[in-house]
This record gives sequence, C-alpha cells and structure tokens, in this order.
Amino acid sequence: MRWTERPEIGVVGAKLLYPDHSIQHAGIILGLGGHAGHVFYGAREGETGPFGSTEWYRSYLAVTGACLMIPREVFNEVGGFDESYRLAFSDVDLCLRVRNAGYRVLYTPFARLIHYEGTTRGRFIPLEDMLQAYEAFAPYLRSGDPYFSPNLSYARSYPVIATKQEEDRLTRLERILRKAG
Repeated sequence: MRWTERPEIGVVGAKLLYPDHSIQHAGIILGLGGHAGHVFYGAREGETGPFGSTEWYRSYLAVTGACLMIPREVFNEVGGFDESYRLAFSDVDLCLRVRNAGYRVLYTPFARLIHYEGTTRGRFIPLEDMLQAYEAFAPYLRSGDPYFSPNLSYARSYPVIATKQEEDRLTRLERILRKAG
C-alpha cells in the first residue's frame, strides 16, 4: 500500500504464484507471446537471468488486474476499466491509460498471493477483445515495450536473449489473430 501513497505511482501490482509456487505474474510486457504476456511466467522465486531477478521492484507498462492497487482518484481520473472488453485485456488497457495520464505502474515482489489463474473462466479469450487490444496496444507492439530490452526474446515468457531466427512481435500477433478468427 505504501507505494500507492506516492503521488507519481498510479498502479501497483503484486507477485502471483501458482499453488506449486512457480510464478504466474511478475509484471506484463506488451508484445510478449502476442498481445501482452506475463514475464517470468513459470519461473521460481529468486531466479535471475538477463532481465535480472524476479525479486526486484520494477516499472512496467502494465500489471495484471487479478491483484492490483490503484488510488480511487487515479481510477476515476482515467475513467476506470473499459467495460467494452468482455473478458480480457481491460487491466492492461487501464494501466496504459494510467501511464498516459503521467503516473507510473509498479510491480512489487513483496506482495505475494497464490492465484488459481483461469480456474473460474478458463483460458478462452474472445476475438473481439483481441482485436480491441490490438488497436489499443499497437504503438507498443510496433516499437517494443520500453521496459523490456530489444535484445530479449518476445517469444518466451522467461527472459532469454533473442535469436535471429525468431518470429517478430507483429508477425506472431497477426498469426495468432488469424488463427483465432
């Protein structure tokens, strides 16, 4: 909670763990695996690599709405969640609007919860949500997430050095959208 008391912080996200204590969420990278992916997905707490440690505070473009804290004034200022999203990506959209309003989005590894991702809703994402998110995220999908090194792979959730053979972000996302449509 202390982070949201700082005037420059708009959203704070928590570390979410699966029941086996592997990481489900430690921040969101736009373009990772498609529209937006959870970095360090499947890693163990305390792991380090070319993107640093899972235990570092970090600024991101977005964190998951499964568990985030946002001051009421900031939430009202940006208009809250966009309810035109049926199921997915409204959290990322909210974080981008918060950031565009001049606030930081922060991840803390010290707020830890067990999260049963997809248990109640499954993993289905409506095509209309994918298309709406594509439009909202397009600037970052084209240029790359400013909080993620262009030398790292957007194809893998666990940060590794990119290879020359990898499919680029936009090609991968367009393939995903064609498959979903």
